[in-house]
Amino acid sequence: MKGTFVFAVVACAAIATTGALAQSPRSPAYDVKSEVVLKGKVVEIQAIPDWMGTHGVNVSLQTSELATVHVDIAPEEFLQLLDFSLAVGDDIDVTGVWSTWDGNRVFVARRLNRARVTVAVRDLAGKPVW
Repeated sequence: MKGTFVFAVVACAAIATTGALAQSPRSPAYDVKSEVVLKGKVVEIQAIPDWMGTHGVNVSLQTSELATVHVDIAPEEFLQLLDFSLAVGDDIDVTGVWSTWDGNRVFVARRLNRARVTVAVRDLAGKPVW
């Protein structure tokens, strides 16, 4: 019984810590009601360390209006697990929201479509699935 109690306390602490990290002020906000779709060509790809210390894949997307948009996608390791890669010159559609992160305006992706392949990096509520 004592072992079960200790496990329960440790599990609750882990869940509380995970919840605190997920709501960290360093994580970009996601408001699913504000979703839009951006279409464009990948002009640059970067793996940038994010607030959790993982390398997040970020792309610069040139839209049809010739604007270049910074898109925050997902951790590099997560995209590798999905066997989904991006290259400069790829035409993609990105469903996501505009957010402010570290004082910069970024587009936070929920779903990406490239060459008839679609992957979701966030669930329908906008929470990361990695």
